[in-house]
Amino acid sequence: MNKPKVSIVVPIYGVEKYLHQCVDSILAQTLKDIEIILVDDGSKDKCPEIVDEYAKKDLRIVAVHQPNGGYGRAVNHGIELAKGEYIGIIEPDDWIEPDMYEKLYEKAVQTNVDIVKSNFLNALPSGTRKNRWKAHFDIPEEPFHFKDCPVFLYFHPSIWSCLYKAALIKENHIRVQEIPGAGWSDNLFQIKTMHYSQKMVYIDDAFYHYRRLNEDDAKDLKDWHIPFNRTKEIHQWMNEQNITDQDIWGCLYKREFAYIGIACRMVPWNQIKQLCSDIVQCINNMDSDILSNCRFIKEKERKRKNLFLKHPILGVLMCKNKVFHKQIRRFLFSVHVTSEGWLIQFLGVQISKNFKDRPALIKIKLGK
Repeated sequence: MNKPKVSIVVPIYGVEKYLHQCVDSILAQTLKDIEIILVDDGSKDKCPEIVDEYAKKDLRIVAVHQPNGGYGRAVNHGIELAKGEYIGIIEPDDWIEPDMYEKLYEKAVQTNVDIVKSNFLNALPSGTRKNRWKAHFDIPEEPFHFKDCPVFLYFHPSIWSCLYKAALIKENHIRVQEIPGAGWSDNLFQIKTMHYSQKMVYIDDAFYHYRRLNEDDAKDLKDWHIPFNRTKEIHQWMNEQNITDQDIWGCLYKREFAYIGIACRMVPWNQIKQLCSDIVQCINNMDSDILSNCRFIKEKERKRKNLFLKHPILGVLMCKNKVFHKQIRRFLFSVHVTSEGWLIQFLGVQISKNFKDRPALIKIKLGK
């Protein structure tokens, strides 16, 4: 049997509501020479049956069932089984455009890079939004080395919007951290793949629909300790590799400041003092010279650092109040228009059409 062009790994747990949409979008790919590895990670719902049903219908599908071990173990099992020239990862509650892997594979072959990274679409309750990375950062059109464009460390890891040369992952023994649940285990995987790649290329086209159930990503975080645990592990690994590039570290620090903001927004009130301790420790682990001199660190981040070090509780409260004030403003007056529908709200009176509503005193719906 010839080696497939692309192996697509789908780690699956407890997503029977979304799994059909995900797998159907993979089967609809215009690139037909693919291998689809569905890894059921001990799901308690109907996912195991759905996986087996698909495997019976299409010979390109490999059905895998394993005891529950978390996102990382499921992805790693799929990687070990993958026979393709390239490897892609799809999360089971998301879906992709029909030409995603054809476009990514063509670009990979054309440029002979280790990683092709594309943009993606945030599928939010209020509508679909594409990231504006290209508008805000100078990203090369041609293949580049990671150290020449480290801004991807500031962006969402989005390892599923990439196509990886299988040799890159297997020869460097790159795997996803095997920790309970998901727990942002993709963070270190992203850094390792970019570090070991000789060249990568970016496509600003968005093919991947990343399902987000909340407008604020802080509401998706189940444990505020997670960002700090991942940060410590990343710092340890980068130090072991003797990575000293200021721009790489600076972009990592930018992400860490964003993660601090997420933790502040979701932390329970009775745990704020404990969070403050972790924030101070996280910032003290940052290189002060890089914070002062790196071209990617903005003045607002330097001010945030100083605030958290001098008045950590105030810093946390300001992050929380910023979200509260935004919610109040939306309640009093807001307008949202997407391709699916619209919403207008004024003084607690809400009129909407085909738009998921928000808190209001009076709601008038003109559509679903």
